[in-house]
Amino acid sequence: MSRLQEREQKRWLQQLGKQEKRWVWLSVAAGVGIGLMLIVQAHLLARVVDGTLFSGQSLAQHTPLLLMLLAALLLRALLGVVKEWAGQQASIRIRRSLRGLLLNHINRLGPAYTGDQRSGELSSILLEQVEALDGFFARYLPQMALAAMLPLVILAFIFPVNWAAGLIFLITAPLVPLFMALVGTRAAEANRRNFAALSQLGSHFLDVVQGIVTLKLFDRSRAQVEVIEAGADEFRQRTMQVLRLAFLSSAVLEFFASISIAVVAVYLGFSFLGHLDFGYWDAPVNLYQGLFILLLAPEFYLPLRELGTHYHARQEAVAAADKLRELLEATPKAIAGEGAGLDATVHQISLEGAGLTYPGRQTPVFTGVNLTLQRGRIVALVGPSGAGKSSLLQVLLGFRQLSEGQVKVNQTPLDMVGSYAWLEQVAWVSQHTTLFPGSLRDNLLLAAPDASEHALYLALEQANALEFVQRLPDGLDTIVGELGSGFSGGQIQRLALARAFLKDAPVLLLDEPTANLDRDSEQLVLESLQTLCAGRLVLMLTHRRSSMLRADEVWQLENGQLSLLNTDAPEVGGAT
Repeated sequence: MSRLQEREQKRWLQQLGKQEKRWVWLSVAAGVGIGLMLIVQAHLLARVVDGTLFSGQSLAQHTPLLLMLLAALLLRALLGVVKEWAGQQASIRIRRSLRGLLLNHINRLGPAYTGDQRSGELSSILLEQVEALDGFFARYLPQMALAAMLPLVILAFIFPVNWAAGLIFLITAPLVPLFMALVGTRAAEANRRNFAALSQLGSHFLDVVQGIVTLKLFDRSRAQVEVIEAGADEFRQRTMQVLRLAFLSSAVLEFFASISIAVVAVYLGFSFLGHLDFGYWDAPVNLYQGLFILLLAPEFYLPLRELGTHYHARQEAVAAADKLRELLEATPKAIAGEGAGLDATVHQISLEGAGLTYPGRQTPVFTGVNLTLQRGRIVALVGPSGAGKSSLLQVLLGFRQLSEGQVKVNQTPLDMVGSYAWLEQVAWVSQHTTLFPGSLRDNLLLAAPDASEHALYLALEQANALEFVQRLPDGLDTIVGELGSGFSGGQIQRLALARAFLKDAPVLLLDEPTANLDRDSEQLVLESLQTLCAGRLVLMLTHRRSSMLRADEVWQLENGQLSLLNTDAPEVGGAT
């Protein structure tokens, strides 16, 4: 990453911080209060020691000063709690807002985008990389302001006491951020490599978990264990590199801060001995002034040292911001969720001069497509694998936007309808039906959350699924395993049809609903589909002649062109 890109990432992070700037400034105000209490403590302690050793006063005479010192300590502790709490509040709120923004944008990008991504990598961005911003907002951002303000406040109290000591502080202070930046550049690159390794490891692990059955069938599970072990070890080594650089940064800062404090101590020591006769305003340095300056010397460098301690959090956040911004700046592929909606039941969908080209590709998936779907007619779409049938279906669902032409619903452009209103009118049965962890009842109610018990059983009966559901020990309360484990492909497809019956939508889109089914399961699904399609607007994608039902029209999509194979035929013939 270039310095320009790094500055852009930092500017973006600071823009995010402005969303909760009141919490950030409360943390800064508490930090300034802590600094002022440190100055008060140094003043009171120096007064007590000077009065006791050089003025012959007893500790009892300094009781008011000691009580004030105790009050300053307690107030400092309270301000420390407020500083940490306000910083955490800013971080929590910003990260929560950012996650919501990311989820909304992913929803806006649509299934066509997420289908092209690795789920493990998206999960890593939403979880680990958003969490990596915690230290930046909770500690680094407030500390950056404190590192600029507190040293100036302390100098404002030191210069009136001794200008030479103030000058030493002023000259040595820039050394700390200078070396902090030099070490931090290496840390940023190490963090970036660490995040890349984590994303790759998470994506690979999720792929292995999802394909564990196949891996076991081919006896490759042990080999994948070794691959994961190697990836985990690589991630461990990269994490150790980041920690090594973080500790190195802290050590460098501590070293230069200690050297600077030592220079001040040497100056004061030689001044007490009379070897140095400069730096004071009216009278030579006395014990009170020397103690006051020495007690404030570590506190002068403390904000800079703490900034250095949190600097690796800044570099970690900059590295994470790279992927976060890339996701947020991705161009939406789906139509917008909000829209004007529909005034009437869907009776016609038309594609007019429709063309689709994937980003980064020259050859269009299809072009010049004109197709009209009418309510009450079943249209079958055939074509070889990779011809673009599923892409055309994604366009009709609103998951992808056309490169040219438009889709109209009842003569209204689909992008004006809005995906929220449009998907309420559509029932979609895919060849890869997903059953989610939970009960069968929960899975069915996804289609109609308010459906009654009678409606659930009626939908199951219409889908030819009631027979096997009633045989289950817990019926509709049977718990579904991960990815529908425990149910056959035919049973899952019939449950998908039950969801479609339950939704009772006017538009029915079918994507190879009988793919990968045996003959008996296919026959049951086709019988249910025949009932489901009656009176609806239907588009069915298929390769198999037996799956075409009694199609009114059969269209073929091949080489990016759509052509009519058969019109008004009671049975499909000649299609491949």
